[in-house]
Amino acid sequence: MKKQKSERGQYGYLKEKKQNSLFGTLLMVVIGIAIFVTGLLLNKMEATNVFTVIAICMVMPAAKYFVSYVILFPYKSMDLETKQRLDSYAKEGDTVLYDVVFTSSEKVMHLDCIYVTGHQVIGYTSRAKDKVQIMQDYLKKELKLRGISYAVFIATEEKQIKDRMKLRGEEAAEATLAAKEEVLSMLRTFTV
Repeated sequence: MKKQKSERGQYGYLKEKKQNSLFGTLLMVVIGIAIFVTGLLLNKMEATNVFTVIAICMVMPAAKYFVSYVILFPYKSMDLETKQRLDSYAKEGDTVLYDVVFTSSEKVMHLDCIYVTGHQVIGYTSRAKDKVQIMQDYLKKELKLRGISYAVFIATEEKQIKDRMKLRGEEAAEATLAAKEEVLSMLRTFTV
């Protein structure tokens, strides 16, 4: 049975993306070396041939995979027990994205999960040393640029998520489906 590929926002995406990036890097290097050696063998050990140029061109896709791996290397998915606890906070109509790593011109940012609920985006990171305010400001700015008025909050403790989730429902009018889809699309696009 073939394993289904994880998509952006699914739990386990980060681990699978790192593995694929490392495998892609190694594969491109092996293919480049094989092309180069083939060129040497076909041209009496003379390196100045078209095969050398093709082998050098394999550096570009290898570099793309390697950069992706380097960006994702410091981050990991939260443990399954924490995920299950966090899942219990979501209600019907809420959307939860996991393993979110996104980049700005200043910083690579990681959130274990993001809830899109009502008119708010609630992120959670277990990495307390991350610059929470920078992430929060970045998401607010990007939503504002798209004309979406959602509240943004990044939590570092589960209790903070519980408290923020209480703000949805009667106190906060439910978001229109189109606005919610636009927010989700933006978040998925940002994800590495």
